[in-house]
Amino acid sequence: MKYITEAQIKEVVTMPMALDIFRQAYLENVQGLIYTGDRIVMPIIDVENSAQWLTAISKTKPYFGSKFSSVFPKNLTKGLPSVISTISLYSNQTGELEALLEANYLTAIKTGGSAGVATDVMARKDARTLGIIGSGLQAFTQVLAIQEVRELEAVYVYDIKEEYINAFIERIRTVQNRPYQIIAAESADACVAASDIICTCTTSHTPVFSANVLREGAHVNAIGSFTPYMQEIEDEVVVKASRIITEHVDGLWAAAGDIIIPVEKGLVSKDKVVGSVGDVLAGNIIARENDHEITLYESVGSCVLDVAIAIASYETINNQ
Repeated sequence: MKYITEAQIKEVVTMPMALDIFRQAYLENVQGLIYTGDRIVMPIIDVENSAQWLTAISKTKPYFGSKFSSVFPKNLTKGLPSVISTISLYSNQTGELEALLEANYLTAIKTGGSAGVATDVMARKDARTLGIIGSGLQAFTQVLAIQEVRELEAVYVYDIKEEYINAFIERIRTVQNRPYQIIAAESADACVAASDIICTCTTSHTPVFSANVLREGAHVNAIGSFTPYMQEIEDEVVVKASRIITEHVDGLWAAAGDIIIPVEKGLVSKDKVVGSVGDVLAGNIIARENDHEITLYESVGSCVLDVAIAIASYETINNQ
């Protein structure tokens, strides 16, 4: 069994590489060549802290894998990440554990890269402004991914903790792929009102911006909600969206409070969720009909993508 550290992974994994892997994994998932099992999501002591277990099996690579993530928001006050993840890869010939990977960075790359692929197919082609709510690692990789799929002119940043914003902006400046502006927004609503593409990357259980400030034709990546009782975006955002796309539709109904709550209230029907990013890439559904629609990508996590990027990382490091 090989133990692979975050430092080793950061040496070999780049966002352009990850985007290619995720596009292929999405297509293979639609083709049945890599698929997931059921997820387990449970609160730890109370609903603020939670954990989830996911699995995926590859038919094109000799592995199956499991992903574990815990979310403890108060870890930030202890100098620890709020999200802690590991990925285990097993031989699909013997069942032996082949590798254990530290996966905080891989999880963030997966979440950012998946939203990047979704943004590429769902956002207007002329979208040039990006709004980020949150300033953690997940938010950072949203920028890394979306700057690869759109020619950004400005990035607006907001965090409820004002002291985090400037450090986040400085971090973005170190990875910019073009000279876009990076602007500290005065509020979450101001951030959203200025942006063609919006990413919510928080651990909030309550909505973080007002739906009435969304621009016509905006695209929203809702990243933070991953349990049935979390709601990072308002009901009205879901109502306004012309269509909702996710990683796995079944997974959404198990975990996405953002969508489950307004459906249970009778505000929208389930058929507003039209399919997966893989369905779009395969040509089975359309992601956007015109530049006036508001589109919504609801991220609930995909072990297909986790295992695909873990396999690529392991094979690259193992062959060095």
